[in-house]
Amino acid sequence: MAYGADTTSELSAVTTDSALRADIRHLGGLLGDIIREQHGDDAFNLVEDVRARAKDRRKTDPNGVGTLLLAIENLDTQRLRVLIKAFSNYFQLINIAEDLQRIRVLRQREADGRLDESIASAVLTLRESGMMAAEMRALLNEIRIRLVMTAHPSEAKRKEVLIKLQHVASMLARADLGDLLPREDRQLEAAICEEIEELWQTRPTRSSRPSVMDEVDFGVHFLTTEIMDRTIDIYDDLLFSLETAYPDEDWSNLPPVLGNASWIGGDRDGNPNVTADVTLETLRTMREAAREMYLDEVKLLETHFTQSLDEVRVSSALMDRVQAAFGYDRAGDEIYALFMREIHRQLKEDKYLSGDEFLADLLLVQRSLLENKGYFVANGMLRRLILKVRLFGLHLAPLDIREDARLQRAAVDELFRSYGVCESFNALDETEKQALLTREIQNSRPLFPLAPAFSDTTNRIIATWRMVARAHRLYGKAVIDSVIASMTMSPSDVLIMLMFACEVGVWRDVDLVPLFETIDDLKDAPEIMLTLFTNPEYRKHLEARGQRQQIMLGYSDSNKDGGYFSSNWNLYLAQQSLSEVCVEHGVRLELFHGRGGSIGRGGGPANRSILSQPPRSLHGRLKITEQGEVIAYRYSNADIARRHLQQVMNAVLLATANRSFSEAQPEWREVMNTLSVTSQNAYRDLVYETPGFESYWQQSTPINELARMPIGSRPAKRSKGGFESVRAIPWIFSWMQSRAIIPSWFGVGSALETFCSAAPDGLDVLRKMFREWRFFRALVENVELDLAKADMGIAGLYASLVTDDTLREHIFSQVKSEHARACDYICRITGESTLLERSPVMQISIDRRNPYVDPLNFIQVVLLKRVRMLSPGTAEHETLLDLALATINGIAAGMKTTG
Repeated sequence: MAYGADTTSELSAVTTDSALRADIRHLGGLLGDIIREQHGDDAFNLVEDVRARAKDRRKTDPNGVGTLLLAIENLDTQRLRVLIKAFSNYFQLINIAEDLQRIRVLRQREADGRLDESIASAVLTLRESGMMAAEMRALLNEIRIRLVMTAHPSEAKRKEVLIKLQHVASMLARADLGDLLPREDRQLEAAICEEIEELWQTRPTRSSRPSVMDEVDFGVHFLTTEIMDRTIDIYDDLLFSLETAYPDEDWSNLPPVLGNASWIGGDRDGNPNVTADVTLETLRTMREAAREMYLDEVKLLETHFTQSLDEVRVSSALMDRVQAAFGYDRAGDEIYALFMREIHRQLKEDKYLSGDEFLADLLLVQRSLLENKGYFVANGMLRRLILKVRLFGLHLAPLDIREDARLQRAAVDELFRSYGVCESFNALDETEKQALLTREIQNSRPLFPLAPAFSDTTNRIIATWRMVARAHRLYGKAVIDSVIASMTMSPSDVLIMLMFACEVGVWRDVDLVPLFETIDDLKDAPEIMLTLFTNPEYRKHLEARGQRQQIMLGYSDSNKDGGYFSSNWNLYLAQQSLSEVCVEHGVRLELFHGRGGSIGRGGGPANRSILSQPPRSLHGRLKITEQGEVIAYRYSNADIARRHLQQVMNAVLLATANRSFSEAQPEWREVMNTLSVTSQNAYRDLVYETPGFESYWQQSTPINELARMPIGSRPAKRSKGGFESVRAIPWIFSWMQSRAIIPSWFGVGSALETFCSAAPDGLDVLRKMFREWRFFRALVENVELDLAKADMGIAGLYASLVTDDTLREHIFSQVKSEHARACDYICRITGESTLLERSPVMQISIDRRNPYVDPLNFIQVVLLKRVRMLSPGTAEHETLLDLALATINGIAAGMKTTG
């Protein structure tokens, strides 16, 4: 997540708040002590000297190199290592301090009754707008939010490092309460120093690339330690808000409005390591983790339930179950404790076939308590456990399956040819493909042989679909309920999935989800869905799925394809058109937003993103990816996790009720059409049409070195090939490292300048759009943030790595000019004299980080230059490469984003 994206207004007035500054000084001082302890005063003085030079460069010549490059160029490996570790760890600690400040502000606002973007504020807004209780119930029954964890872009920090940072954060929060005795204060500070010392002596990056199961472990860790409990907190908040707004109503039985899903272990798009066996192992691991967590909670309840028959009665139904389990004479008088012991036994021995059976036993206990004066006990820990089981079952979260539509197309081509159905399926036109697939869906003849002997690709596709059916038999249909085809380009891509689903018998049990990723595919999406909705076999599938259609939209690849303005405008149009097509055909649309953490991949404040969607495009059901590093940021701290979920719920409540949208005027839509085309042309002229651009990118960023960084199980490319096969995540990650960040702003300045030059009142129109249209305001503010974080002085330093002088000057001059142009016009639209003038807190946060990020960038450039002069595989090459990868980790911490 780009730093500050969710927190712009929640760090408070840092300029007048001494608490944050004190925390930063305190943590920085402790880090300095550790540097002295580990390496002596010379090392500490080196760090201070480099920091001072970086600050001086910022003041005197931000576009030059000053004395900073001179100080770094001649350092040996050991001293470079100290600098990298010092600045990288500093960022980890600054991030903790800023999180704590954000929490202080949130708590103060909540205490003062002025916390916006909350569940309470949304419910109150709807109540005050005239929404009656019955309408609120209907609204809640429509809403189904799923936040979907993905492994990519992978968190650059190891899980072990994340846990240490969580410990530091919790200790800092404890100290912030201010009631510590001197001895307690000494103990806490010693414990913080212990963690910082361990961090200093811990390898910041993994020594080897994580396996898929390592990534599964990462996701399970956050699910079981934070996400589940924070989700239950949200239900408590919703219940309280509803009871406050509608006090005469019973809201105790809320529908499942908020839940989770995961791609980790299920997403095989471009990742050959995710096999059918790995996915089954993932499901088993998630079930085991759920059982282990529930076992602990049931054991705790057993120790708490000391109620005796001498003091209170139990229900006859519960008594019958206890006597059946233990015998009439051995039942004893602490019936609740005995039955929790029986539940514990069944969980431990894996006797419950489904979460529903487990839930039924817990509800039996709760009903008995409610019938026998046990109201508070029934609604305490037991109620939270019941909610967990209701929402997360024994599987923790449904696992989505994603596969590349092009591979499924190739599998069909091979299958049909081998059976003599069609010599070349891929050579058929689209109408012929649809007709053939529809006939095959109706055909009862088996399509998959018992022992497939096709190409590896086809065998994998067959194994994947058979695995889905097997998973349903082993663990229930809830464990996999969505199958996604990335790079969907035509109706036949979805019909292929339907044919395979019919073949293995799951066509009634899974959503078949097209993923539209490129600009052209977004434009074609409404027509593709219209064709599917009129296909008789697909209509049967929709009827089996409750007339509901899940459609996924890709933010990353559309941005890489056409630039930021074009991507976002075509996503907006697609949402609106898809909504209209679904309404016309009586289909309930469930949009699935494939957002990343960085601005260039759809990142930004979650609340603002949801509320800036087209009016009436949100039909209550919504899925959003929460990717890699974003998971760690949002869920490492309980208060920040709760705030994030509150903001999501607030936006979905308001958006589904259609109470917060601003309509786009027809002339504004025409303006966006113009801006979209112009910005896309400028972006593609640079990225796709400029000779030598790919070479410039590979030399002026650490993209090739990133491929060696062991932070994810997935390769950087979908397949062999050129630039088109490069994934959007490393594309954006590499530009973030070089501080150019062109994916989120290149082409914007040209589009705005061209429009204003052609229309005398163009700037006034853009200013009006910014004031009155949520979508355009969010677009401009996101661009503004990344323009402010981009640094042409640092980007120029990376450009110096390009060996061809003519190529370097030709491309970098365009980048600099476009950045200046974009900054100029964004300020004209917002009415600012400088970027982020309206967000001084954010500007201070950036200014605070720059003297610490800059040295890491300078070190990275020096190391890249050295590494690229050496032969790969030599000891010196590997040592320097390892250091370069460490700078990548540090810069990611400083920018609070990978990709």
